[in-house]
Amino acid sequence: MPPTATLEDIKAYQEKVEKNQITPHSLPRCDRCSVASAFFKIHAYRERHFLVIIKMLIKEVISTLVRFKCTGCGKTFTYYPDFAIPHKNYTRPSISGFAGAYVESEETTYEQAVMIDLSVPDYPEGGRTLAPSTVHRWITTLSRLSTTAQKALDLVLQENPASSVYRDLAQLNIPHRKYRSPARKERLLSCRRLLLTEAFFQAIFETSIFTKLAIGCAFS
Repeated sequence: MPPTATLEDIKAYQEKVEKNQITPHSLPRCDRCSVASAFFKIHAYRERHFLVIIKMLIKEVISTLVRFKCTGCGKTFTYYPDFAIPHKNYTRPSISGFAGAYVESEETTYEQAVMIDLSVPDYPEGGRTLAPSTVHRWITTLSRLSTTAQKALDLVLQENPASSVYRDLAQLNIPHRKYRSPARKERLLSCRRLLLTEAFFQAIFETSIFTKLAIGCAFS
């Protein structure tokens, strides 16, 4: 099965939104004025169209993101459910899964990274399929979340000072055949570091770093 959030995941989250059960308490303090997240107030609801992969077909599902405002300084924060990544329509399992298939393998090409059992997910209309270039862009997106990754690392080490996460991160590498410039190598490494950090984070907190950490309108 291709990596994706399920319809059940999104439906369960949407029911919580409709029952007003999404709270800011799991978010960190405001990084501008240090007000505790428990004092944040609901600011807005934003409709988001998510793309999920069902039986190798890419389908659209509508859900709602909740934004909170700090009562101290007015900065806004978006609560991201476990299946979501900022500004992306595909779900976190798909983005992390396909990106990981490329950066964590020495041999896999972008064309091979989008394949599941010799098939590529496609759209019901238009004859389009999930493009290898999409995985390339996802890797770039994940590589830009360096501040998010560092915040997650800090929380991992606070919870478990004996964690091997830094040692494991130091051992990561990218085969030379996967990049043509030092800049691309660093993007690939940054993406791989984020994915490994996410794995450590979820093992401890049983939630995605995007759910736990407040991420504003722009990437860190």
